[in-house]
Amino acid sequence: MYEDLRKARPVVDFAVELSSEQVDFFWNNGYVAVERITTDDELEWLGAIYDRLFDDKTGGIPGGYFDLSRPYESAGTDLLPQVLHPAEVVPELLDTACVRNGRRLAAQLFNAAESELEVWGHMIQKPARIGAELPWHQDEAYWHPGYVYRAMGLWMPLDPATSESGCLSFLPGSHRGEVRPHKHIADDPAVHGLVTESFDASGAVEVPLSPGAATLHHCRTLHRSAPNRSAHIRRAIANEFQLPAVKNRTPDSRPWLADQVRAWAKREPIAASKGQT
Repeated sequence: MYEDLRKARPVVDFAVELSSEQVDFFWNNGYVAVERITTDDELEWLGAIYDRLFDDKTGGIPGGYFDLSRPYESAGTDLLPQVLHPAEVVPELLDTACVRNGRRLAAQLFNAAESELEVWGHMIQKPARIGAELPWHQDEAYWHPGYVYRAMGLWMPLDPATSESGCLSFLPGSHRGEVRPHKHIADDPAVHGLVTESFDASGAVEVPLSPGAATLHHCRTLHRSAPNRSAHIRRAIANEFQLPAVKNRTPDSRPWLADQVRAWAKREPIAASKGQT
């Protein structure tokens, strides 16, 4: 079904690295923007795969397509749909300039070998005019509390990500704190999306991006995206780059994950971290 798109993958030779100033900015603020992470040819190919996956409502794992803003399998208009693990459907998504550069930059930031980093991805869509916000959260809040993580998220828009269409905002320095208490959106465990509250967001920084640019953020950096009030769809691809998780002697208390932790008990810890962010 996707064979035509898989065969059409462009050969892209495009490499980027961070300056010392960008590395310092990341560790001081918990995020950094990169002007370009891939080429126009690859963006066009990624966009075609993205559109096919969302048209087909295809997730790479069972239940891998759902709306983040409302209960699983509920009826209604998708306001914040997501495709989890699209590389399970199109493996070539993990062999792109975007992912190669993300791995290189994550290795640079964590002073690690590229071969140590595992990567997985997801795709999020904000439909024109009705796309819902993704509230303030930390990526690690979705992950198994029994492990310590070193991870970086890479977020790349396929369309202009503006204040009006729902670009990301970050709270500088928030990566240096603990994982904050979270709850499910609308306080409903059947809603996948998480939200954290009761903190001062007055210093938040909005980061508009052009297609093919990207932000990198630490797994504990507080971030959000506003609703899409524009007349244009806002498509985005996110990839997570993670070093091997280390067992935590004293697991954190994350009651919002109680059901998931019980389910994860039979699975590998690294797999347990592969949730939406």
